[in-house]
Amino acid sequence: MPVTPQQQVAASPRSLEMEASRTFPLSMLPRSNSMDVINDPRFMANSVIAKRLAAFQTICVVAVLMVNLSVQQMFALEKADIKLATVQGAITYTGFILMSLVFLMNLGVCIVLIQQLFMTYRLLTAGATGFEVAKSYYLHPDIVSMRHVSVKGFFFSLPLFLAASTCMVFKSFDDDGKTALAIPVIAFFALAALVLWYLNHRNNKIFKDRYNACKSHEEPLLTQLETFSETKKTGWWSNLDA
Repeated sequence: MPVTPQQQVAASPRSLEMEASRTFPLSMLPRSNSMDVINDPRFMANSVIAKRLAAFQTICVVAVLMVNLSVQQMFALEKADIKLATVQGAITYTGFILMSLVFLMNLGVCIVLIQQLFMTYRLLTAGATGFEVAKSYYLHPDIVSMRHVSVKGFFFSLPLFLAASTCMVFKSFDDDGKTALAIPVIAFFALAALVLWYLNHRNNKIFKDRYNACKSHEEPLLTQLETFSETKKTGWWSNLDA
């Protein structure tokens, strides 16, 4: 089916520039045009960026589950029973604050990573230079900082969720008048939270060591190859182009 002139204008880069130059009130309205749709077979091939984004998709799924769990725990807590003058009330309120932090951290993960996934895949399929444009977006300092902060916040929220659950378990046992029975469970949960934090710290340390070792072994080889490529020709064949 032939494309009408109106459709060509709506999808042209010039129209997108005009769309981006709108004033603030009008820029809040949804756009009536979209990016070009080009069926380039190179889009079907895997790339380094696509493989990295697949890892972030898994984090997004777990972060959504964490948001759901933390919200349920926050609303299940009886706020009328919180009395900061007592030890039980202070522990309960501490658990509520920690659960709120877990909710906010994972909500930030969902917002940052899902938006970056959406934007990066759009740029990957933007045209013949889609990979280069997506690479410049993926490696932008602000984008990298937001992505790293959100991922670190996600992994930090896991032991934090256990710490908050410890306070919730204490509240549940204390309401039934069996506070002594909560002590072993609280100790186990606290130990598990410390183990999770240590595992995260240890994994990060080993990853950085292996990455630095890989780059340190790679650098001499690349330097040598660059030296070969920069070697000047000598002799009567130096003027040959072949």
